[in-house]
Amino acid sequence: MIGTSHLRTGTECQDFHAVNLVAASSGSEVVIAAAADGAGSAKRSLNGARQACYTFFECAQLAVAQLGQSLDFLHDGFALDTLEDVRARIAELAKESEEPLSAYACTMLGAIVADHAAFFLQIGDGAIVYRMRDAETAVWRLALSPQRGEFANETIFVTRGDVAQRISVARVAGPIAEFALLTDGIEHLAVKMATGEPHARFFEHVFAGLRAAPGTGTATIHEAWLEAFLASPQVCARTDDDKTLILCSRQLAT
Repeated sequence: MIGTSHLRTGTECQDFHAVNLVAASSGSEVVIAAAADGAGSAKRSLNGARQACYTFFECAQLAVAQLGQSLDFLHDGFALDTLEDVRARIAELAKESEEPLSAYACTMLGAIVADHAAFFLQIGDGAIVYRMRDAETAVWRLALSPQRGEFANETIFVTRGDVAQRISVARVAGPIAEFALLTDGIEHLAVKMATGEPHARFFEHVFAGLRAAPGTGTATIHEAWLEAFLASPQVCARTDDDKTLILCSRQLAT
């Protein structure tokens, strides 16, 4: 969702996301989600964010369709290959527009979540948060630490020359009940910056709202509820940046 500061200045939203269910070779469903935040100072950062999400989704979908839902095949090599594809696609855009690669600067978050395993990837700030289904371990956890640069307000972008050394990945074994991807526009609302721990009350609130929304499985209704929350005065009073929040909740069959 576009930030209020962008509305005031007449600039476009520079966040982008993609999320869907795909079929594994076993026939079960796997969630693939991606979110990217374009650098505010980069001329074509929305294009970069869009391309990053689409490329991650394509790479993940192809791998899951071919190799199943165990996710054992997902390792650092997959992340590096995906990053290389992202950078190659963005380089093509830069060449076509006769712009430097930095004009497409963006962060990237990616998630591949199967029934009993998950793979997470992060470049730059923002956050991926999840909780397991097991009641004994059902606390909100940060999958990866948001990446910061050497200086204040500096982050890591997929267009950086040394980004291959900065990419972070995590693999989680066991059934995940719920997870979220969020860009840095709401990071300080959702994560305790001093400790790096998720704000449990924030996630309990948004997932309760998701579960309570009428029309389970109806994306349009859920998106309308989430848009209303992100546009609410209590949220906009605390952030004027673009806001992306992807929520995924696995409901057990009854």
